[in-house]
Amino acid sequence: MEEQSYRLIVEYFEKTISDEGLVTLQEWLDESAENLSQFSETIRILEASRAYVNRQPDVEKAWAGVKGKIENRNKKIFTIKKQRWLAYTAACLLVVFSGWFGYTKLFNRPVELETISNANGKKSKIVLPDGSVVYLSGGSNIKFSKVFTERERIVQLDGEAFFDVAHNVQRPFLVKSGDITTVVMGTSFNVNAYTTTKKVMVTVRTGKVGVMAAVNGKQQLVKYLLPDEQISINTQNGIYAFNKINAAGTTSWINNELNYYNTSLKDIAASLEYHYGVNIEFTEPELGNVKLTVNFSNAPVHEVAETLSEISGLACTQKGNHIFISNSYQKGGKIMK
Repeated sequence: MEEQSYRLIVEYFEKTISDEGLVTLQEWLDESAENLSQFSETIRILEASRAYVNRQPDVEKAWAGVKGKIENRNKKIFTIKKQRWLAYTAACLLVVFSGWFGYTKLFNRPVELETISNANGKKSKIVLPDGSVVYLSGGSNIKFSKVFTERERIVQLDGEAFFDVAHNVQRPFLVKSGDITTVVMGTSFNVNAYTTTKKVMVTVRTGKVGVMAAVNGKQQLVKYLLPDEQISINTQNGIYAFNKINAAGTTSWINNELNYYNTSLKDIAASLEYHYGVNIEFTEPELGNVKLTVNFSNAPVHEVAETLSEISGLACTQKGNHIFISNSYQKGGKIMK
């Protein structure tokens, strides 16, 4: 990492970066996943350094230490003149050489978290501390700090949610779902990340979204997404698929409209359980492999069962809150309320 890039990151960290500098920094970040990784690690070091900003050991040695930790390659040493830079760089060296003690102390301290959970069949609208709006789907839970930090806004999600993020280039908005992190400044997007499905799906409505994954303990950029783009990541093997779609169809669940395109009946059933609060069982597991294209708009659950039966040729038997799907020789199957 060059000195100019490092200076821009620190200016960004201190909220003193100019509009021109912000543009230059964004262009540098867009160049490669490595640059984004270096940016993230430098910010983490600077955050940790706050506990040590009043200490000022050898500056040249400090800069060499920071560069060695972040890059492990370029060993060129130079002098940073401004007092502010001396403090942060010296602090970074202390953090690096002390086994990240400062970082651990800072980031592992107790944080008061707000946790909101929805049962299957329930949706909710949440306004976050920064004004961002979250629509949380059934069977989902979200965790976030009651007060976001000055540097970033972090939300943890298990399940599905649509985010309409308040724009703030100085405070990135991060949605963490297991090893997958979605990073934005201000945009709207949908994240489907139920732990039980073993996959994370990110769909963008507006703006630009960065999707990162933990690889060997470090976050690496997988792909940038633009409006009407979607990425689906298998969390077990890391394989991902990219598609261009109509994002409005994916996020219409907010208005009780469910759209499935060439989707396995097993995945449709799982989705219906979350949205309707029902239990769906297959008498034969292989029936879940049938793929369907179907849409439901404010449909009651018995109508959903009837529609599935009609288009799949399978029998859908509803008993109270349970739906049983079985093989049928007669298209349409049988519905029992």
